Amino acid sequence: MKGAVQISNFSFRFPTITGIRKEYTLRNVNLKITRGEVFGITGGTGSGKSTLCYVIAGLIPQQVKIPEDQVGEHVSGSVEILGEKIVGSSKSHNRDVLSVKGIKEGRVGFVKQEPESYFSHRPVLEELSFNLDKLHLSKKEKEQRIKGALRIVKMEGIFKSASKLTPFELSNGEQQRLVIASFLAMKPDILILDEPTSDLDPVGKGEVIDAILAMKKDSGITIILVEQDPETLIKLADRVAVMNKGEVVVVDEPSKVYSRGDIKRFIDLPELMELIGPTGEMGEKFAPERVKGFKVNRKENEKGKVQLQIKGLEYLYEDGTRALNNLNLIIHEGEFLSLVGPNGSGKSTISKIISGNLSGWKGKINFEGEDISGRGRREKGRKYIGYVFQNPDQQVLQGTVKDEIFSSLSKTGMDKGSLQDIAEDALRKVNLRDRMNDDINALSRGEKRRLALASVIATKPTMLVVDEPATGQDYKGSTEIMDLLAEINNGGVTVVIITHDMRLVAEYTRRAIVMKEGGIIFDGTPEELFQNDELMEESSLAPPQLVRISRKLKDSGVLQDILLNAREWLEMFRFESEKKNFVALKFVDLKRYARELAADILKRFGRPESIVYIERGGMVIGRLLSDFLSVRKVYPLRASYYTEDGIPMTHVHISDFEFSLSKSEGYTLLVDDIADTGKTLKAASEELKKKASTKIVTATVVYKPQSVFKPDIYVYEVGNNTWIVFDYEEIETLSRFMRKDNKEGLKFMEDNF
Repeated sequence: MKGAVQISNFSFRFPTITGIRKEYTLRNVNLKITRGEVFGITGGTGSGKSTLCYVIAGLIPQQVKIPEDQVGEHVSGSVEILGEKIVGSSKSHNRDVLSVKGIKEGRVGFVKQEPESYFSHRPVLEELSFNLDKLHLSKKEKEQRIKGALRIVKMEGIFKSASKLTPFELSNGEQQRLVIASFLAMKPDILILDEPTSDLDPVGKGEVIDAILAMKKDSGITIILVEQDPETLIKLADRVAVMNKGEVVVVDEPSKVYSRGDIKRFIDLPELMELIGPTGEMGEKFAPERVKGFKVNRKENEKGKVQLQIKGLEYLYEDGTRALNNLNLIIHEGEFLSLVGPNGSGKSTISKIISGNLSGWKGKINFEGEDISGRGRREKGRKYIGYVFQNPDQQVLQGTVKDEIFSSLSKTGMDKGSLQDIAEDALRKVNLRDRMNDDINALSRGEKRRLALASVIATKPTMLVVDEPATGQDYKGSTEIMDLLAEINNGGVTVVIITHDMRLVAEYTRRAIVMKEGGIIFDGTPEELFQNDELMEESSLAPPQLVRISRKLKDSGVLQDILLNAREWLEMFRFESEKKNFVALKFVDLKRYARELAADILKRFGRPESIVYIERGGMVIGRLLSDFLSVRKVYPLRASYYTEDGIPMTHVHISDFEFSLSKSEGYTLLVDDIADTGKTLKAASEELKKKASTKIVTATVVYKPQSVFKPDIYVYEVGNNTWIVFDYEEIETLSRFMRKDNKEGLKFMEDNF
């Protein structure tokens, strides 16, 4: 088939105001997209996905001012769109020359993430006609094109009222489909969709996905879809390109991409995808009969005193639309709750009101025992209730990253001498410390999102409201943000998230509030919400994939309760594994293995400068190795799946490592007892690499093939289904077996300990 896009050895980096060279945003990209296919692009936040779309749309480098004497430093390679070269670089008289050409009007459509940015307050018909007017078509031809485009996105029903209806009277999902229709009416050869569902509720997301499927079937145009969600790409895309640090590293069918063993080098996937597969099929490894009797253990936090009380809250927009209708709500200190519901239900409105960012409302709001309803008292809400907007451009201004965060801190009255440290700490928490001096315009949307969060948490609010925390983030980025919010919550700050991502509701919160038409229609636990089909349908919500699968297991009698998140699924798999093979490792065994390890370490790597052991599993083997290797510098590193308050997390938390490691030419030995899942060892190794300039060598006694991290040296390997019991875990393991009535395990413990 003929090519729609042909990119050859293309590299690009943005010029900077300061003249300081930055890394290439795109690096040696080679890509061919055939006509008529749905081509997916995915990758981490800031990997270059959106920039690549701007290149294909003919906006970069065409609309970027590049000094003539610096062309070679910023652009190289070529870009062909629909058989025509639009970008080319060459040499002429020892100078780098850039030739660029525009794309003919209407041949490429580019739908960006925020549908509202495309509309004014004109009627729908005028909005749909706006682009068509540039083509000088007859009235009849324009009408036919508009009707055809609306039919493809399943919105033909609004044509009769399109001359009176405005886009802002539609839901966000309908608005996004309307934007797509406006480009389809142009009859483009290529349609680029840059994360078109990221801000939509589940029903709106489903509507857009259905529209893309209809385009794929009926229109025959080439669709380029930027998307983070593997489930969506598997459903829609013919092929997927994975981007990493500006490079295209993998191109293949989506199911093959997500099944690759090395894919985690480039993108972070949901933890259980490797267990249940890209399509949600668990395969032969999972034996349902072995998990009967498994009970989910969910820790309920005790409620603190009432922090926020809202009575009779009402708000009307200027056009008379009632956004909030006699709303009542109580939030307690230290809660972590989610505010969900369809687009336009009033979630963001209530958040802007309580944080002091919206006036003109009626009702009473009491915060921390003080009425903040009056004009003069609302500053307390603004001071102590931090709000992160859904659209980072509403919060992140111009200038550098440093300018933005200092602007927020300057309003707090904090000691000026400490502002630098506070700013750096907040930026480090959102992984933007190294971007402190960068221009804000050089940040991706996801990075701007993290900057907005950093600007708010730096002010140390007692309540934090975050509107769509996962927008613009890949799986790793959204998890890091949510883990940060969980950490802030563990420190005593009340956290409220507004989200359409039901994974976040299930994974992190224990209270879900559902809004519709300005009121609250549900207030309860996520598990109660996800099992109320009628309510879910009414509120345009849908449970996440892991919950859907577990509901099938519950409905078939395998489970007693649904599983909400990855941690609960892993607990179930551990429960299953406890009924399999058992191996006892006592101190005498560890001593023998430590001696064996020490000999092998000396032979292969020589004597380490220091030893770091992971508490508490690696403590015994670490101390034994220090004796056998004659190493006196031995340091503990705390790693846990639990917070200091005992609250379980889905990811490993590494405590700060305060010790100073040697900067000599030697190496540091990192020790743990077992590489089971390998996540602890991997996280600890990454933490040490930040702290030390020396080489890190990893060692364990036991290694399982399922581990995501293979230690440099280990004594022996066991099967994934083998349960290893160390004698210092005797009491803990015994209590777990007793709690789950594991007769095989109890007999094993009796025989060995």
